[in-house]
Amino acid sequence: MMVTLVGLLLMSIMTQCVLCQTRNQIGEYCITETFRPQCSKNEVILMQGATYGRMHVGRCLTAEEVEAHRTAVGDNPQYFRCSVEVLDILDQRCSGKAECEVRVPEILEKTVSPCFTGLMVYLEASYDCITVADEKRSCTIKASTNPTHIISSSPQQRICGREFHPWIVESPVGQRISVTLIDFNGKVTDDVNRHLCNSYGIIVDREGKRNISICGGKGERQSKQYMSTGNTLEIYFEEITDNKGRFMLSLEAVGCSDIIPPDDTWLKRNLDVIVIGCYSNRLTWKLSCSEGKWIGVFGNCSIQKNLDDRFSDPKETDASVSLSTISHNEQVLAIVAISGCTFAICLVIVCIGVVCLRRIYNRYKSQQDYKTLTFNRNPPEANQQLMGRTANENGLSFKSAPTYSVFFEDNGIKDARDNIPIQ
Repeated sequence: MMVTLVGLLLMSIMTQCVLCQTRNQIGEYCITETFRPQCSKNEVILMQGATYGRMHVGRCLTAEEVEAHRTAVGDNPQYFRCSVEVLDILDQRCSGKAECEVRVPEILEKTVSPCFTGLMVYLEASYDCITVADEKRSCTIKASTNPTHIISSSPQQRICGREFHPWIVESPVGQRISVTLIDFNGKVTDDVNRHLCNSYGIIVDREGKRNISICGGKGERQSKQYMSTGNTLEIYFEEITDNKGRFMLSLEAVGCSDIIPPDDTWLKRNLDVIVIGCYSNRLTWKLSCSEGKWIGVFGNCSIQKNLDDRFSDPKETDASVSLSTISHNEQVLAIVAISGCTFAICLVIVCIGVVCLRRIYNRYKSQQDYKTLTFNRNPPEANQQLMGRTANENGLSFKSAPTYSVFFEDNGIKDARDNIPIQ
């Protein structure tokens, strides 16, 4: 009697309790059992797979039972290895929650049995616990190459994602942010609804000057939503109700972050390719981004050294590193000094030219403005006539009266005497 009671108690416990199952491992749940996944704090359930039927021999379906029915019905596909995927049903019941409870017989109410009626069926399911951002601590998320998740919550519990408190997603400078929607609303059989956008929220890309709707409800469990232009996004959620379902956003930093080049070098980036060159010579190196890491090598422009440990070894380099004795700062100072001397010399030459041109102009102007002036008591013709008459009256002969001329030159006034009378 005691043995019977113990057996019944153990059976009751097995039918109500969840069998021990490691995360992301497939577990079997018989027709009398209950699927109860449970996660820790700041974690939610994400169903990985769920199948309902008679898939294979195991804990819920014994080999003896299979052989007994096979003798009667043969190898009918609706007797053994018959199954249907029920991931959408368990997504609606469990995904996005910290814990849930699903009785295996309830699954049959949501789908058509793939096997003959009356046969023993079971549930085969796997799930994982995903860490989500704690909105009670901060609405700012640091995205990295390991995906970060935010979960939709009811309007009463929501703190982040509101109009004045959006989710702010940041990644290292140089990387972009990939936003992926994981929708738990189940399958869509209507082709019309499959092409409609059921907006769950808005992504604001201020650097790209774009607003993008988060479109769900199309029957796609996972879909890429947006790739940011820069390294910052803002996310606003709509007033999601329980009837509209739950969803999760996966945020991942894509590409490689910017690097700080060594001294005396310049850097030019074009998407996933970086070219680094030296100021002191023509050496250049090219790096390419692969899986969040820069692949390639660059050296030092002044001193040859070993490869940087942050980069993997390339098969070949674009150029070898040479020694340089002049630093970039010294080159700049030399260029400034030479430019200053050249400017001063040009200024002196211009000043000398201006002075010479001014002197030539003044000399030319003086010759035009000042002409030769001649001073006489009487005009020469009058004097000659007067003296001629006087001489004839007195019986004397005469010569021209003395004439005085004054010339203005640069060095003063100069007089000259012409035709001075001999008598």
